Amino acid sequence: MKRMRILSLFVILSLLFGVVAAGCAQPTEAPEEPAEEEPAEEEPAEEEPAEEEGPLQIAMLAAMSGDVKTFGEGTKRGVDMAVAEWNDKGGVLGREVEVIVGDTKCDAQEAANVANKVINQDQVNYIVGAVCSSASIPISEIANPAGVVQISPPSTNPQVTIKEDGSNKEYIFRACFLDPFQGEVDAAFAMDELGAESAAVLYDVGNDYVKGLAEYFKASFEELGGEVPVFEAYTKEDTDFSALLTTVADADVDVLFLPDYYNKVNVIAKQAKEKGIEATMLGADGWDSPDLDLEAVDGAYFSNHYSPYDPRPIVQDFVDNFEGEHEMTPDFVAVLAYDATNVLLQAIEDAGVDDPAQVKDALANIEYEGVAGDIRFDEHGDPIKKAAISHITGGGIEFVKFVAPPGEGATEPAEEEEVGVPVPEAPDFSIKVAELFPMSGDVKTFGVSSDNGVKLAFMEAEAAGWQLETVLGDTKCDAQEAANVANKVINQDQVGFILGAVCSSSSIPISEIANPAGVLQISPTSTNPQVTINEDGSNKEYIFRACFLDPFQGEVNASFAINDLGAESAAILYDVGNDYVRGLAEYYKASFEEMGGEVPVFEAYTKEDTDFSALLTNVADADVDVLFLPDYYNKVNVIAKQANEQGIEATLQGADGWDSPLLDLEAVDGGYHSNHYSPADPRPIVQNFVDNYEAEFGQPPDALAALSYDAARLLLQAISEAGSDDPAAVKDALMDIEYEGVAGSIVFNDVGDPQKTAAINQIVDGEVEFVKFVAP
Repeated sequence: MKRMRILSLFVILSLLFGVVAAGCAQPTEAPEEPAEEEPAEEEPAEEEPAEEEGPLQIAMLAAMSGDVKTFGEGTKRGVDMAVAEWNDKGGVLGREVEVIVGDTKCDAQEAANVANKVINQDQVNYIVGAVCSSASIPISEIANPAGVVQISPPSTNPQVTIKEDGSNKEYIFRACFLDPFQGEVDAAFAMDELGAESAAVLYDVGNDYVKGLAEYFKASFEELGGEVPVFEAYTKEDTDFSALLTTVADADVDVLFLPDYYNKVNVIAKQAKEKGIEATMLGADGWDSPDLDLEAVDGAYFSNHYSPYDPRPIVQDFVDNFEGEHEMTPDFVAVLAYDATNVLLQAIEDAGVDDPAQVKDALANIEYEGVAGDIRFDEHGDPIKKAAISHITGGGIEFVKFVAPPGEGATEPAEEEEVGVPVPEAPDFSIKVAELFPMSGDVKTFGVSSDNGVKLAFMEAEAAGWQLETVLGDTKCDAQEAANVANKVINQDQVGFILGAVCSSSSIPISEIANPAGVLQISPTSTNPQVTINEDGSNKEYIFRACFLDPFQGEVNASFAINDLGAESAAILYDVGNDYVRGLAEYYKASFEEMGGEVPVFEAYTKEDTDFSALLTNVADADVDVLFLPDYYNKVNVIAKQANEQGIEATLQGADGWDSPLLDLEAVDGGYHSNHYSPADPRPIVQNFVDNYEAEFGQPPDALAALSYDAARLLLQAISEAGSDDPAAVKDALMDIEYEGVAGSIVFNDVGDPQKTAAINQIVDGEVEFVKFVAP
């Protein structure tokens, strides 16, 4: 276009020169005076159409073939999903995004070849990739001097973003944590959580990622006081590991660290099992593949970049959308590729121009909330992120815990101080509160946990200046006892506020006394709808709760049975005299049948029953897929044990009433139950609460403790916001409150009930493992 404009200008000047030259020639005769003409109206010059910019091209370089091709396939799914979302909302800088795919084969030379092609032939300015560090490093050494921005989703070796001389590759970034941190996490987990004192490490000497991770693990393990008597190398081509594994067996180590990719781990782990090696196997993010041999690595642990059980909406939305599109749970490469693509495209949009130099500056300053965690780059283009530890058991992968980098947030002490629930501002008056919990009787552990949760909340409040007096009453989880103690604290002790009860069968009679008396009640854990609603459907305006309701809990369990366990039939046994148990049984039955399942056994018992053989014979004869036991742990222990003695193989299911240190884990082994929170929730507010509770009471908090802590803090926040100890003013403040709690965020609906997620847990080999969160 520029050449066309120059040519047009040349032609105009030539014509103009010709006219001027002709005017300088001598005429042979005097010219006639021309008639004065109206000046011709100039026609506007026809403008050349602006050159349309084509699509914005990015290259995706990953292992689309070769030994670890599932990593490439996962990467492409993540990139494609992010690009589709951007294109659906108009593209980047108004241009459609187009992806050029290159296959690195997880090989250094192949990676260099494809990098040269996309940079020099395809003229791309941006690269997402590669997966393997051994491929990302040579790509970075071509891209960086060429001024091409590269962001690797999962390459963890430090040399991806740093040159051999220690200087920074300014155009190179990544979306994952680094091997030094991952090695340290695995070593610390082996020692602190598994009690390991010795470790063997086998690694591929020719793979930068594997070798680096092996070295970082060894250094960390030894620094923590462990021994590594076996540190042996192999090559990519090796298939027979008998000699190395004999060395491992002879050393009789506690853990065997295998930091390779899933394909090689499958071979080594299988041969290790054949050798009879009993060391617990450990691995890293390279294990995360649908092709990992779960039988060969059963009982093992591995670190990873994210967990699909992270309750943040951004994670759950991504997992739901990905599963809807691909009918599989996203692995770590899909998640990191999605994040890497999004952060790159956001940086281009922020820069406002398709210029890699400006885009890399925008990346350096970006703040991005990703599926695999928040991204804010350090001076080397590396983010600081948490690692997730997962456990392989019974053919499944169970989430264990999140681990943060040491010193994370040290540069921001103000934020670190705010990780817990902030204590509301103390008023200048004292408050008297009644705690009504089952401190004795069949479910007294519920009362102890609830009292501990309130104690912790009030201890923190008193340290901040609150003046609090508490009156403790024992409901015994009994309706009449609850009514008696409610009348006492209201009429004799003159309290204006009640925290409790636990059991719905206690909370309902308390509410029927407190509400007409104008006394504000918050039940931490009572899930029956009748706690906050009168029999005629009207609202008990002074009554609130901090937990979800039984209709939701019943639906969650029924849906999990059908959709996750593949159940088609269910049996339900319930206590006819317990509002909580009976209601939950009815809600489960209605939901299960509505979803197409059959409930051939729906049988009642009484609180006094101890022999369930007749009911269980009906269950056995029906040969159902699941047996739903919505009672409290003490009764569940008895029924589950008798069910096992009868040889019933149906999967057991339960609800939040199972959550007790006295639950018989052997009797309910393999069973699932819903709950109000998970200590595995990675939010700092949860982890801070768990740490403080364990330090104070010497044991992990159960859901009763978490909900009671939230209920107490809710009450204090409402009193602080009302600026009054008048229950009428405080109940109005509660209706408008927004509270970020340990067991989830709380905003009350018009009947004093919050809408919250539920956690599903499984009991496996004497442990309670977190499975997933389910939203309303």
